[in-house]
Amino acid sequence: MKEKLWDNPNKMHFASPHKTFNKQCTLISTGNQIGNVVYSNYIRPYSQLECNGFTHPPGYLQDYDLRKNIVGIVPQYIADVVKESGRDMSLILYNFHHWISDKRIDDGWVLTTEDNYKLLRAWYVNKHWRAKAAVDGAVKYITN
Repeated sequence: MKEKLWDNPNKMHFASPHKTFNKQCTLISTGNQIGNVVYSNYIRPYSQLECNGFTHPPGYLQDYDLRKNIVGIVPQYIADVVKESGRDMSLILYNFHHWISDKRIDDGWVLTTEDNYKLLRAWYVNKHWRAKAAVDGAVKYITN
């Protein structure tokens, strides 16, 4: 995992060809996060049944994490991969984006394991090469 360097106490250094993403990026870290350029959420395994003393059917908690999450609307093709990959293990799903005025522009999605932050898959939804470079740069801060 790449070590964070800081431009000031409130902004980590991030350098990529995507100047807007760089400027808006204040922090990229593992786990649940609501940040300027990243939303991320733990996704429980399909096989996890118990939560807060209640027992649920298989897949219920995983579906809940995919529907009621901080990353926004997860595209179905990504949710399908998350469900398949997360049958018996916890995952973390990241959405990387930037803003133009008040409009969120999705750049990509990244899926990692929860236990060792292994990269499982990355999707580039903004096909611009600068956006791809920004997502590739961000992956270095969340994976081993």
